[in-house]
Amino acid sequence: MIRIALLWLSLLFLPLHAEELPALYSVTGVAADDVLNLREHPDSSAAIVGRLAPDASGVEVVAFADNWAVINVDGVAAYAARRFLTREVGPDWATLQRPILCAGTEPFWTLAVDPATASAGFSTPDQPEPRLLAIDDLWPGNAWTTSAAVSLPVGLAVLRRAECSDGMSDQQFGIAVDLFLRDAGGLRLVGCCSLSQD
Repeated sequence: MIRIALLWLSLLFLPLHAEELPALYSVTGVAADDVLNLREHPDSSAAIVGRLAPDASGVEVVAFADNWAVINVDGVAAYAARRFLTREVGPDWATLQRPILCAGTEPFWTLAVDPATASAGFSTPDQPEPRLLAIDDLWPGNAWTTSAAVSLPVGLAVLRRAECSDGMSDQQFGIAVDLFLRDAGGLRLVGCCSLSQD
């Protein structure tokens, strides 16, 4: 009986893990002489706001809306037919095994986390040229948690799966971040993150 209950629980969580977003996708099933149209709304008759090459890869999908995938193109959220996108092999974002780029406003700041080199670039209006920082520690998430954290000499970045808007564009993001700065008396900066390609 316990085995059946464990099997049921594992099956319950499997679809959630398989659909963990944001994630990187590749275009598939589009003819070599064609493109994948990106629409203003999730409707095949909606205006085209962008196009993807038939062999495009590293396309960040931030959400699904029925049979449509939400991606960002030229500063706006656009919709691509989900059937033409295949998830790329690789770890979920919360494992902190992929580069992640975060940014915020008021004040403007950026944080580019590169787990492969155990470093991060951090910029602010006072220091617009990114400072290269060593990552002190990583707290990755797993299939059951949708948050992770990165400890840096300047503070702590806490990332979580959430719909996020940068407040300046019509883009959608799938990761929100709170950056707590030690140097500024615990100042909290907020922003959104995207998956940076390797």
